[in-house]
Amino acid sequence: MKRFISLAMASVMAASLLPATAFAATGDVKATAKVVGGENYTEDEMKGTDGKIDVNDAPELQLTFTTADYSSSSVPDAEIEMTLDKAGFLENDGETVISSSTTEDDLTGLIYLKDDDGTYTLTAGTDDFGGVDEADYAGQYIFTNSSDDVLKDASGNVITISDVTVDDVDELSFTLTGKMERGWVLSYVLTSQLTRTSKNTEVTISVDSDDMVITNGDDLVYASIESKGIDASVKKLKDVAVEEVVTIEDLKIEPSVGANMAAVVDEGDTIKLKLNSGFEFANSTSNEITIEADGTEINPVVSYDDDEIIITVDSNISGEVDELTIIGIQVEATSAKEGSTATIKVSASGNDSVSVEVATVVDYAVSMSVDEDEDVPVIYSGVDVDNTGITDDSDHESLEVTIEETFAGAWDNSKKFTLSLPEGVYAADVDVVTDGIELDREDFIKAYDNGEYEYFEFDKRIFEENDSDNDPYELDVTFTLVADPDFEGDVVLSLSGDALDEDQEVVIAKFVKPYTVSAQQNDLNIDYRNTEIPTDVVITEAEAGLWEKGSEFALTLDKIEFDDDAVVTVDDESGLSVKNVKTTNGEIRFTVDSESDDEPATVTISDLTLYMDRSLPAGAYDLNAYALTMLGVDSAEEAEDFDGSDYTTSDKGYLPQTLLADEDTTVFVGDESDDIDYTAKTGFVNIVTAGSDTTGFTTKLTVPIGENYLIAGETQVTLDAPAYINAEGYIMLPVRAISTSLGIDNNNVLWDQATRTVTILYGDRIISMTAGSSVMYVNGSSIPTSSSVEIVNDRTFLPMRDLATALGVTDLTWDTDPTTGKTTTVYMNANR
Repeated sequence: MKRFISLAMASVMAASLLPATAFAATGDVKATAKVVGGENYTEDEMKGTDGKIDVNDAPELQLTFTTADYSSSSVPDAEIEMTLDKAGFLENDGETVISSSTTEDDLTGLIYLKDDDGTYTLTAGTDDFGGVDEADYAGQYIFTNSSDDVLKDASGNVITISDVTVDDVDELSFTLTGKMERGWVLSYVLTSQLTRTSKNTEVTISVDSDDMVITNGDDLVYASIESKGIDASVKKLKDVAVEEVVTIEDLKIEPSVGANMAAVVDEGDTIKLKLNSGFEFANSTSNEITIEADGTEINPVVSYDDDEIIITVDSNISGEVDELTIIGIQVEATSAKEGSTATIKVSASGNDSVSVEVATVVDYAVSMSVDEDEDVPVIYSGVDVDNTGITDDSDHESLEVTIEETFAGAWDNSKKFTLSLPEGVYAADVDVVTDGIELDREDFIKAYDNGEYEYFEFDKRIFEENDSDNDPYELDVTFTLVADPDFEGDVVLSLSGDALDEDQEVVIAKFVKPYTVSAQQNDLNIDYRNTEIPTDVVITEAEAGLWEKGSEFALTLDKIEFDDDAVVTVDDESGLSVKNVKTTNGEIRFTVDSESDDEPATVTISDLTLYMDRSLPAGAYDLNAYALTMLGVDSAEEAEDFDGSDYTTSDKGYLPQTLLADEDTTVFVGDESDDIDYTAKTGFVNIVTAGSDTTGFTTKLTVPIGENYLIAGETQVTLDAPAYINAEGYIMLPVRAISTSLGIDNNNVLWDQATRTVTILYGDRIISMTAGSSVMYVNGSSIPTSSSVEIVNDRTFLPMRDLATALGVTDLTWDTDPTTGKTTTVYMNANR
């Protein structure tokens, strides 16, 4: 190893030139220890050198000073102690073991310094500085063995090593004196002799000091003895169908220890490849493998058997070759079953063997996959490919999808196949790379058209079927994707059709919304102008700086208009600001005036008021949110009325500006946009019809148990599910049919699947019951229940006694069968 410096030290300089201020006195000196250039060796290598690691191959112990700045009047020194385990120190000649007579001169060239720019300082051991002119050392720190040879830096500082002490062959200490600076590195070259060279030995060094703090200084491994062996790997685990052949992607063999193949094999040795049971090699002298040594093709002697390939090592392998690459290995699944794995055991003469998995048996002949090591790209929904309205610079590209044959000819061209994206996700473009198969971008355009721009439907016989003598077909596809504003989650690409034995799916991207909306339900009586909504609406940015300056947002309510201008405020931390806050045509609008910076913005819309037509029916009304600029529209009405069937590839909108079709081609891109859900909060406003007190209940209900009808007053009402008596002995009524019988509008009977709660709006009462709960709520007040909501055959049933309580009915009677004692009919009698 070439060194920039050789080092000699003078102990007299510590006393004559420098103040003796200890490191510990400052309490500020810290260094981090590490080993650079540690090596793995074989037993043979170490025995061949008597266990010695000479100066040319030795790793380095490095101390990097992390806190070491001092004033000119405080020049510290410190004793540094080093201890080896399973080795002893050698002097700078690489042969002589250190002893009590070792001096600074005996370590010349083993200790050196580099500054924070990584420049190694120069050292000299003679008066003429090794033949280099003294002027060439200007500004450098020099370690020498004579005070006459010392050079100082511009500030007159000198750094020396002195007081070398040897306690044993594996224990060495010395004193470092001088003005160190943060970022400088002190290095010791670990020329040493191993005292143990058996397999699995680890040789370590520890470094310590009472005068400074050294982190990570214990048991640093700088050499290890490993078994003589080889490593083997393949680029990719392949799929193979039963009784079919697959070509393995490049088997690479390299030494696990040592610099090259010469460390593990000699000329005349053999390298053997052997397959496990159920698999055989399909190679032979007529279908040979190709072998490369460091990328250059070689031609060693190779013999082939059904489950074994033997390579005889020649000089092209046993020389200074870093790795062998074996190309074109063909594996046949002769008797292996689905799910089995083909494993090649690689062994070389005198080495431990290693096994590598190369193929998996599958029950289909065409496979679809993505690189599992690649991160799934995250794309924002509801924006075009140019990311209009947001600052995100993503290209909307999916993961690359690979569709390939497991063996040549597996892809049946006489059958159709389909690639499907989730509903609400569209392909704006596609990049197609093929190997063998004749499919291109134009084929994908046609297939997308065949699928009415909802999926890719490929016709039969669109490519020529593969010949068994060729490599398997491979098709690599990358989609440019956009999504409806209501789509959120994984983009699952499906491959299906008669050409495959089973459907396959892969996740190729993920869509997230550029904003979220938080709002609460508000129960309101019918009013007219300036009806106040007591709660706020909060819109939160998905990430800091995402909403572009000029982006406009709008809020609307189904069938109800907002009245006066609302108040829009932004949090103090994000730095975002808004302008043009107004209510236009019943829409609340605001525009981003400046983008957020460190934190995502939170925008609060408060002081909401409504214009309510008195003819509005009671029931729930949804809040809708629109990012108008991102959608490419000027109003919520335009977003709702957008018709995909009128869309052309030159139009703008929430869809891409360039669809996977020819320019200005009229295309159908999925469902019309009124099927897109812009809902931000379901039932944001619940209108409760003001009217008479529910204690004025006047309709008598007669409910026969187990019959598909009931009688409301004198009217018979057909039930889609009969009343029954539950396990607790309570009569259960089908909620929607009972509500209809009482004259309650269907819009006033609400079911929340997430919480399994039914809500009935009846007169001025709001009644809520939850499946599994022992209480119900009437106008917000909790009332204990006799039973709870039950779900039977997708129908919701309420306990009749609790419904009567909620409606203020106290008169319940029933008939029983005198023979069985069972209830046959129950009556909910009108209040008098």
